Amino acid sequence: MSIRGQLRKLLIHAAALARADNLALRVQKKGGHGVVVAVHETPQSLAANFREQLEWVSRHFTISNLNSFTEIWRKPETHADSKPPILFTFDDGRESNYQIAAPLLESFGGRGVFFIVPAFAECPPAAALDFYRSKINPHSRSGDEKWEDWKPMSPAQIADLSARGHAVGNHTFSHARLAGLPAEDLEREIGESARKLASWTHQPVECFAWTFGWDSIDANAFRIMQRHHRFCFAPCAGTIDRQNRDSSLFWRREIEVTYAPAEYRFLYSGLVDPWWSRRRRRLQKVLQLSNSSAGRWASAGK
Repeated sequence: MSIRGQLRKLLIHAAALARADNLALRVQKKGGHGVVVAVHETPQSLAANFREQLEWVSRHFTISNLNSFTEIWRKPETHADSKPPILFTFDDGRESNYQIAAPLLESFGGRGVFFIVPAFAECPPAAALDFYRSKINPHSRSGDEKWEDWKPMSPAQIADLSARGHAVGNHTFSHARLAGLPAEDLEREIGESARKLASWTHQPVECFAWTFGWDSIDANAFRIMQRHHRFCFAPCAGTIDRQNRDSSLFWRREIEVTYAPAEYRFLYSGLVDPWWSRRRRRLQKVLQLSNSSAGRWASAGK
C-alpha cells in the first residue's frame, strides 16, 4: 500500500474511533444539502455489499432521482426538514449497472443517472475487452478481466433503463480526455454522443460527466457541453448546497461497492470534502465559472 493509501486508512480509522463521521452526518441533516455519488463496477459478486450499503444510506439520506434531486434549487422548501437527498450515478455503461445496480436502486425507491459511452455500448463482444483496456481503463492488466466489469450495456438495455425512469447521461462518445481537444473533436465527443444516446432513448440527454480526473476538461469543452446539456457532473467530492446558486456543476463523491463499511461511511459523511476544496476552486476558475451564472438551471427547470 502506498503512503497515501496508508494515511487514508489511518484517517478513516481515526474518524471511526472518534465517531466524527456520525457528527458530520448529523450536520448534513440540517437541510439544504444534497449528495451525488459516483460508482463504477457493480458485479453480481458484490450485489449483497451494495444492498447493505444502500440500506445504511437509506437511514441517513433520501435515495432520490434526477428530477426530485434538482428540487434543491427549484423548490428548496421540499428538502428543508427531511433527510438530505442523494443521487447515485454510474459511469461507463457497464452491463452490471443494468443487471445489478438499477434493480437495487429501484427496490429502495430511487432511480440513477447512468453515464454511457456510446462507442463502448456499440462494441461487439469480441472487441469490448480491448476497448475497455485501451479507452476506459488503460491501467488494466492482462488477467484483471477476471474481476473487472468490462462488459458494456447494449443500446436496448440503455433504452430500457430510460423507460424505467432512470436518467441516461453522456460520458463522451469514446471515453476521451477532453482537455486540449480541437473543436471538431469536442463536438463529436459531446454533441454526436448526445445525439446517439437520444436516438436510443427517445429522450433528451440532460446530463454530462467528463472522463478521468477532475482536471481532464477545459473551458472550451465545458462551453460545448453547455450547448448540449443542462447538468454537468464533476469528479470532485463536495456537497450540493442550495445556497450556492452557481449550479453549473454537480460535485460527486466516488464511493464504490467494494469499499468496507468504515470507508464508505467516512465518505458519505463528507469528511473527505475539505481535502477537495482547493481543486473545486481551481476547477471553477479553469472553467471560468462565477456566481454570475446564478440560478441558470433553477430557472430553466421551472
